[in-house]
Amino acid sequence: MTQRGYITPAWRKLGELPEKRYDVVVVGAGVAGMTAALSIDPSCSVALVSKAELAESSTHKAQGGMAVAVGPDDSVQLHFDDTMRVGQGACRKEAVAVLTAEGPAALAYLQTLGADFCRDGNGLTLTREGGHSCHRVANYYDYTGRHIAETLAGEVERRSNIEPIKGAFLVDLLTAAQGCCGCLVEVAGRLIHLRAGAVVVATGGYSGLFARSTNALSSCGDGIAAAYRAGVVLSDMEFVQFHPTAFTTLTGKAFLLTEAFRGEGALLLNEARERFMPAYHESAELAPRDVVSRAMLRETERQGGGSLYLDARHFGKDYLVDRFRQVYAELAKNNYYMERDIIPIAPAAHYTIGGIKTDLYGRTSLPCLYACGEAAATGVHGANRLASNSLLEGVVFGRRVAACINGSRVSTAVSGALCEGVLDRGPDLELSVLQSRLEAAAGVVRQADGLSSLLSTLKTGPKNEPGAADRRGYQASNAGRLAALLVEAALLRKESRGVHYRTDFPDKCDADAGKHTLQQWGKEAVLA
Repeated sequence: MTQRGYITPAWRKLGELPEKRYDVVVVGAGVAGMTAALSIDPSCSVALVSKAELAESSTHKAQGGMAVAVGPDDSVQLHFDDTMRVGQGACRKEAVAVLTAEGPAALAYLQTLGADFCRDGNGLTLTREGGHSCHRVANYYDYTGRHIAETLAGEVERRSNIEPIKGAFLVDLLTAAQGCCGCLVEVAGRLIHLRAGAVVVATGGYSGLFARSTNALSSCGDGIAAAYRAGVVLSDMEFVQFHPTAFTTLTGKAFLLTEAFRGEGALLLNEARERFMPAYHESAELAPRDVVSRAMLRETERQGGGSLYLDARHFGKDYLVDRFRQVYAELAKNNYYMERDIIPIAPAAHYTIGGIKTDLYGRTSLPCLYACGEAAATGVHGANRLASNSLLEGVVFGRRVAACINGSRVSTAVSGALCEGVLDRGPDLELSVLQSRLEAAAGVVRQADGLSSLLSTLKTGPKNEPGAADRRGYQASNAGRLAALLVEAALLRKESRGVHYRTDFPDKCDADAGKHTLQQWGKEAVLA
């Protein structure tokens, strides 16, 4: 297989690069990557590659919790039904069945590693979020993701078979006749060849490509871009979930206000300080995220601009300071006090549903390459992710990837392909310009003219040409490539479904229910 990589002629032969060998390389150290690494047979050597600090990961930023059917009024079937309903006809039923059925075991797994969840005298204090029909979200105050990430990271440090490789950027996946045989990473300006019998991509999503995002810029789809260059099939790249309640800090960044606020009774108010969601949906503030985000845009237009607000004042200070510790502290640093002030909010890109197409065990279209977490497109979220299903997905499918690898015979005795062929150069756009244009064309609301104009720029503009071990060039090229794939998929889906809303095709197309956009290097994108 021809490698469609970045590497300049000075680095073409792998033999010129320092090499390290492992049984398995896991790229990404969020909940999915760390779960996969920890669940691989301890007799296997594992490299756990991470690009940024733990606090930069989407897992670490997750506030609300983990949805799991363990409550007295809940069931696996009810969790399945809610996930399917919110997914708007685009979920893969088999994937949803796996997610919901294995949820209780995933929760128990985290608890065996030392993860804690809030309790009272009756057991777990489950909360409710948008789209759920009952209280089902296990949480650790409002920093559940951080708590889970720190628990997993502590266990990684205790495992002698796992070698963390920190500050490493995934440059390319390497292939041989039998499939993926390792990857190239850049560490401190130096390229290193990691050879392995299996590679797991758990690098997260690409919502950082948008100008307003709850995630860091590091969430820009590098693993998905590398898989695409290796010829792997991608799916559902048009589906990007925007979280309705994000606050703009004094630094200009979007800070997430967890959905648990609305789940526990916070209200959304317009400029006139009037509640508006009941006019848009029967579930009001507890409607799915796509519904709430679009309703907020319509309400802003209806009132001729101005702000919208989250009102949690009726909770009282003592409850807010205890239950929502992280959010209360962050807002206080920005001179807002939730027991006194209503908080200005606006939607922000939050989670990407599309990514590397996988089966129920994380296998991709390239042998020996696996994907899990937000980088993967399992079909479990359909056209709109049910709140707090993401941490659950990372644990469930991280464990399934490891189970599949454990049942295979991995070997590093393979020869890698030469890194030569087509250089995949992204458009020469300033990243801030790309983010703003993507926000305008492919945000909460889309239409053909804006999408087509941006795609034309992305395909025909001047190209970046990364030099050897040029991380900024790699990242800019990946950003342009991922943006083009997103926009192409959004143009292909000529309907509105879940988080994908087109003003020129405002209704669902029944004939497209259950269809997925599929994109692969050198082939025409299809909806099938």
